[in-house]
Parts: sequence; structure tokens; C-alpha cells
Amino acid sequence: MNQFSFYYRERLHLQKDFNKVFKKGLKFDNKSIRILAYINEGQRIRRLGLVTPRKVGTAVIRNRTKRRLREIFRTNKHSLEPGLDLIFISKPETASLDYGSLKKIILNSLESAGLYKSKE
Repeated sequence: MNQFSFYYRERLHLQKDFNKVFKKGLKFDNKSIRILAYINEGQRIRRLGLVTPRKVGTAVIRNRTKRRLREIFRTNKHSLEPGLDLIFISKPETASLDYGSLKKIILNSLESAGLYKSKE
């Protein structure tokens, strides 16, 4: 079960790391979520950053949305490209989606870009 943990080092913390993904990363836009992805050469760890603006909803709704996005990353990170930095930018429509729909949207976007290898 330890392999499915979400460690401190698997999060984007520094502003310079966020800026690098914003400037150089691939962008996948959807009606409900925007995904930015950047592959760091020479790094094996996959990292996640979340951006959830107040337009998404109240604090309770924003926190629920972030928990869902972290869970999607945590359970699927082993199938992502090594060294991948991801940023999920929530939109107001993100809060209205259930977990399964959100997971399907994210994984399909990443798979179409060749950043996710499905287990099937």
C-alpha cells in the first residue's frame, strides 16, 4: 500500500517550478479542467500542482475538488511518464462533475498526449 502514498516531494511547491510548467508545458483544455504538463529531463519523480480559483465555489467545494484531483493523481501516478510535472487548473464546471467523470476526462487527455499508459 505504500506505493500509493502521496509524498511531500510529489507536490509542486516553488513558484519557479509552477512558472516553468506555465511557460514551457503542454496545455490540454477542456470545458471543465485545464491540464498543463511538463517533462523534466533527468528526473524520475512525478509531481502535482493544483490551482483552484474562487470561481469554482465556496471553500468546501474547492477543497472537495482538490481532494478528488489529488486522489486521481495518487492512484494513477505509476502509469504516468517519469519526470512529469502536472498542474490541474479547475474551472467552475469541475465542481459539478463526479469522481468517475473527472478521472475519465483527465486520463483521456493525458493518454491522447502520450503521457499516460493505461493498464489495459
